Amino acid sequence: MRLTPALCSVGLLVSLGLSSPALAEGLPGEQTERRPPQLSVEVGGSVTRMNHASTQIPSFRQEFKPVESRASAPRLSGGLHFNILRGSNRDDLWWTNGVDWYFANDVQVLSFRPGLEKRFPLSQRLTLGVAAFGAASEVSLPTGVISQNLPDDPNNGPQLGTDYFQARDKRWIFGAGGVASLQVGFGRFVYTRLQAGYTQYFRQAKGFVVTTSDSFSISLSGPFAGALVGVSL
Repeated sequence: MRLTPALCSVGLLVSLGLSSPALAEGLPGEQTERRPPQLSVEVGGSVTRMNHASTQIPSFRQEFKPVESRASAPRLSGGLHFNILRGSNRDDLWWTNGVDWYFANDVQVLSFRPGLEKRFPLSQRLTLGVAAFGAASEVSLPTGVISQNLPDDPNNGPQLGTDYFQARDKRWIFGAGGVASLQVGFGRFVYTRLQAGYTQYFRQAKGFVVTTSDSFSISLSGPFAGALVGVSL
Protein backbone atom coordinates (compact mmCIF):
# COMPACT_ATOMS: atom_id res chain seq x y z
CA MET A 1 0.00 0.00 0.00
CA ARG A 2 3.07 2.29 0.43
CA LEU A 3 4.09 1.93 -3.24
CA THR A 4 1.90 4.78 -4.48
CA PRO A 5 3.46 7.54 -2.31
CA ALA A 6 6.93 6.35 -3.25
CA LEU A 7 6.15 6.48 -6.97
CA CYS A 8 4.71 9.98 -6.57
CA SER A 9 7.90 11.14 -4.84
CA VAL A 10 10.09 9.70 -7.60
CA GLY A 11 7.92 11.32 -10.28
CA LEU A 12 8.16 14.70 -8.55
CA LEU A 13 11.94 14.50 -8.36
CA VAL A 14 12.23 13.54 -12.03
CA SER A 15 9.96 16.44 -13.03
CA LEU A 16 12.04 18.92 -11.04
CA GLY A 17 15.26 17.57 -12.53
CA LEU A 18 13.97 17.89 -16.08
CA SER A 19 12.63 21.37 -15.59
CA SER A 20 15.77 22.79 -13.90
CA PRO A 21 17.80 23.31 -17.12
CA ALA A 22 14.84 24.98 -18.81
CA LEU A 23 14.39 27.32 -15.86
CA ALA A 24 18.09 28.09 -15.79
CA GLU A 25 18.10 28.98 -19.50
CA GLY A 26 15.20 31.35 -18.96
CA LEU A 27 16.90 33.38 -16.25
CA PRO A 28 18.13 36.73 -17.56
CA GLY A 29 21.31 36.60 -15.53
CA GLU A 30 22.34 33.31 -17.12
CA GLN A 31 22.03 34.48 -20.72
CA THR A 32 25.17 34.78 -22.84
CA GLU A 33 26.50 38.34 -22.80
CA ARG A 34 26.34 40.27 -26.05
CA ARG A 35 29.57 41.05 -27.85
CA PRO A 36 30.46 44.74 -27.40
CA PRO A 37 30.51 46.87 -30.57
CA GLN A 38 33.74 46.70 -32.55
CA LEU A 39 33.33 49.76 -34.80
CA SER A 40 30.93 52.63 -35.41
CA VAL A 41 30.10 54.88 -38.36
CA GLU A 42 28.47 58.28 -37.88
CA VAL A 43 27.47 61.35 -39.86
CA GLY A 44 26.02 64.72 -38.90
CA GLY A 45 26.74 68.42 -38.81
CA SER A 46 28.43 71.01 -36.65
CA VAL A 47 29.16 74.73 -36.39
CA THR A 48 32.70 75.91 -35.78
CA ARG A 49 34.78 79.06 -35.68
CA MET A 50 36.27 80.19 -38.99
CA ASN A 51 37.62 83.71 -39.03
CA HIS A 52 38.79 85.77 -41.99
CA ALA A 53 38.42 89.33 -43.25
CA SER A 54 36.54 90.41 -46.35
CA THR A 55 38.57 90.50 -49.55
CA GLN A 56 38.42 89.95 -53.28
CA ILE A 57 39.68 86.82 -54.96
CA PRO A 58 40.54 86.12 -58.61
CA SER A 59 37.82 84.72 -60.84
CA PHE A 60 37.38 83.97 -64.53
CA ARG A 61 38.32 86.49 -67.24
CA GLN A 62 40.96 88.33 -65.17
CA GLU A 63 38.26 89.67 -62.84
CA PHE A 64 37.81 89.63 -59.05
CA LYS A 65 34.86 88.61 -56.92
CA PRO A 66 34.12 89.69 -53.32
CA VAL A 67 34.38 87.36 -50.33
CA GLU A 68 32.53 88.50 -47.24
CA SER A 69 34.17 88.39 -43.81
CA ARG A 70 33.29 85.39 -41.69
CA ALA A 71 33.40 84.44 -38.00
CA SER A 72 31.94 80.90 -38.17
CA ALA A 73 31.02 78.20 -40.65
CA PRO A 74 28.76 75.14 -40.79
CA ARG A 75 30.38 71.88 -41.71
CA LEU A 76 29.44 68.32 -42.62
CA SER A 77 30.98 65.93 -40.09
CA GLY A 78 31.46 62.19 -40.07
CA GLY A 79 33.65 59.51 -38.59
CA LEU A 80 34.76 55.89 -38.54
CA HIS A 81 35.72 54.72 -35.04
CA PHE A 82 37.30 51.48 -33.79
CA ASN A 83 37.10 49.74 -30.41
CA ILE A 84 40.72 49.41 -29.26
CA LEU A 85 39.83 46.79 -26.62
CA ARG A 86 38.46 44.22 -29.05
CA GLY A 87 38.41 40.74 -27.58
CA SER A 88 38.42 41.94 -23.96
CA ASN A 89 34.63 42.29 -23.65
CA ARG A 90 35.03 46.07 -23.13
CA ASP A 91 34.08 49.06 -25.23
CA ASP A 92 35.24 52.08 -23.21
CA LEU A 93 38.38 53.05 -25.21
CA TRP A 94 38.09 53.99 -28.89
CA TRP A 95 40.33 55.13 -31.74
CA THR A 96 38.40 57.91 -33.48
CA ASN A 97 38.71 59.22 -37.04
CA GLY A 98 36.70 62.38 -37.68
CA VAL A 99 36.33 64.15 -41.04
CA ASP A 100 34.86 67.63 -41.61
CA TRP A 101 33.96 69.54 -44.78
CA TYR A 102 33.35 73.27 -44.32
CA PHE A 103 30.56 75.05 -46.21
CA ALA A 104 32.28 78.41 -46.80
CA ASN A 105 31.64 79.19 -50.50
CA ASP A 106 34.95 79.93 -52.25
CA VAL A 107 37.05 79.10 -49.19
CA GLN A 108 37.30 75.31 -49.11
CA VAL A 109 38.41 73.44 -45.98
CA LEU A 110 38.79 69.68 -45.47
CA SER A 111 39.78 68.57 -41.96
CA PHE A 112 40.88 65.27 -40.42
CA ARG A 113 40.69 64.58 -36.65
CA PRO A 114 42.31 61.29 -35.49
CA GLY A 115 42.27 60.74 -31.73
CA LEU A 116 41.49 58.66 -28.64
CA GLU A 117 38.18 58.63 -26.76
CA LYS A 118 37.41 57.32 -23.28
CA ARG A 119 33.75 56.46 -22.67
CA PHE A 120 31.97 56.39 -19.30
CA PRO A 121 28.55 54.68 -19.11
CA LEU A 122 26.07 56.82 -17.17
CA SER A 123 23.07 54.54 -17.66
CA GLN A 124 21.93 51.73 -19.92
CA ARG A 125 21.39 54.14 -22.83
CA LEU A 126 23.50 57.20 -21.95
CA THR A 127 27.30 57.39 -22.31
CA LEU A 128 29.72 60.24 -21.68
CA GLY A 129 32.74 60.44 -23.98
CA VAL A 130 35.91 62.49 -23.53
CA ALA A 131 38.43 62.60 -26.38
CA ALA A 132 41.72 64.21 -27.39
CA PHE A 133 42.61 64.49 -31.05
CA GLY A 134 45.06 65.86 -33.55
CA ALA A 135 43.90 68.06 -36.41
CA ALA A 136 45.09 68.48 -39.99
CA SER A 137 43.26 70.79 -42.41
CA GLU A 138 43.69 71.63 -46.07
CA VAL A 139 42.58 75.22 -46.82
CA SER A 140 42.32 76.39 -50.43
CA LEU A 141 41.29 79.43 -52.47
CA PRO A 142 40.69 79.76 -56.22
CA THR A 143 43.54 81.35 -58.18
CA GLY A 144 41.60 82.44 -61.27
CA VAL A 145 43.93 80.36 -63.45
CA ILE A 146 42.01 78.05 -65.80
CA SER A 147 43.69 74.78 -66.74
CA GLN A 148 42.84 72.10 -69.24
CA ASN A 149 43.43 68.40 -68.72
CA LEU A 150 46.05 66.67 -70.87
CA PRO A 151 45.15 62.99 -71.39
CA ASP A 152 48.08 60.90 -72.59
CA ASP A 153 47.85 59.43 -76.09
CA PRO A 154 50.14 56.36 -76.50
CA ASN A 155 50.89 57.35 -80.10
CA ASN A 156 51.02 61.15 -80.06
CA GLY A 157 51.78 61.98 -76.42
CA PRO A 158 49.71 64.38 -74.27
CA GLN A 159 46.73 65.91 -76.05
CA LEU A 160 44.39 68.74 -75.08
CA GLY A 161 41.30 67.36 -73.37
CA THR A 162 37.76 68.68 -73.09
CA ASP A 163 37.67 69.24 -69.30
CA TYR A 164 38.58 72.59 -67.77
CA PHE A 165 39.18 73.37 -64.10
CA GLN A 166 40.26 76.31 -61.98
CA ALA A 167 43.51 75.86 -60.10
CA ARG A 168 43.45 76.42 -56.33
CA ASP A 169 46.09 77.73 -53.94
CA LYS A 170 46.36 75.28 -51.00
CA ARG A 171 47.75 75.45 -47.47
CA TRP A 172 48.01 72.74 -44.80
CA ILE A 173 47.74 73.64 -41.10
CA PHE A 174 48.00 71.37 -38.05
CA GLY A 175 46.78 71.47 -34.47
CA ALA A 176 45.15 69.55 -31.61
CA GLY A 177 42.03 69.71 -29.49
CA GLY A 178 39.54 68.02 -27.23
CA VAL A 179 35.84 67.18 -27.30
CA ALA A 180 33.19 65.96 -24.85
CA SER A 181 30.07 64.17 -26.04
CA LEU A 182 26.84 62.62 -24.79
CA GLN A 183 25.81 59.48 -26.65
CA VAL A 184 22.22 58.22 -26.44
CA GLY A 185 21.54 54.69 -27.67
CA PHE A 186 18.35 53.63 -29.45
CA GLY A 187 18.30 49.85 -29.37
CA ARG A 188 21.26 47.63 -30.17
CA PHE A 189 22.82 49.47 -33.14
CA VAL A 190 21.62 53.07 -33.59
CA TYR A 191 22.69 56.04 -31.47
CA THR A 192 22.87 59.83 -31.57
CA ARG A 193 25.73 61.95 -30.26
CA LEU A 194 25.78 65.56 -29.04
CA GLN A 195 29.27 66.99 -28.83
CA ALA A 196 31.16 70.18 -28.05
CA GLY A 197 34.88 70.84 -28.18
CA TYR A 198 37.76 73.13 -29.02
CA THR A 199 40.46 72.98 -31.70
CA GLN A 200 43.71 74.95 -31.48
CA TYR A 201 45.84 75.18 -34.63
CA PHE A 202 49.53 75.97 -34.37
CA ARG A 203 49.25 78.73 -36.97
CA GLN A 204 46.82 80.33 -39.40
CA ALA A 205 46.46 79.44 -43.05
CA LYS A 206 48.14 82.47 -44.58
CA GLY A 207 50.15 83.60 -47.57
CA PHE A 208 47.25 83.54 -50.04
CA VAL A 209 47.75 86.21 -52.71
CA VAL A 210 44.21 87.35 -53.51
CA THR A 211 45.04 90.67 -55.23
CA THR A 212 48.21 92.27 -56.49
CA SER A 213 48.66 94.19 -53.23
CA ASP A 214 46.88 92.15 -50.57
CA SER A 215 47.56 88.97 -48.60
CA PHE A 216 44.84 86.82 -47.05
CA SER A 217 44.83 84.61 -43.92
CA ILE A 218 42.27 82.26 -42.36
CA SER A 219 42.02 81.16 -38.72
CA LEU A 220 40.27 77.88 -37.82
CA SER A 221 41.10 77.82 -34.09
CA GLY A 222 38.11 77.95 -31.78
CA PRO A 223 35.13 76.07 -30.32
CA PHE A 224 32.70 73.83 -32.18
CA ALA A 225 29.44 72.03 -31.41
CA GLY A 226 27.29 69.58 -33.33
CA ALA A 227 25.09 66.50 -33.47
CA LEU A 228 25.61 63.19 -35.25
CA VAL A 229 23.73 59.94 -35.88
CA GLY A 230 25.66 56.69 -35.87
CA VAL A 231 25.53 52.92 -36.18
CA SER A 232 27.55 50.55 -33.96
CA LEU A 233 28.50 47.11 -35.32
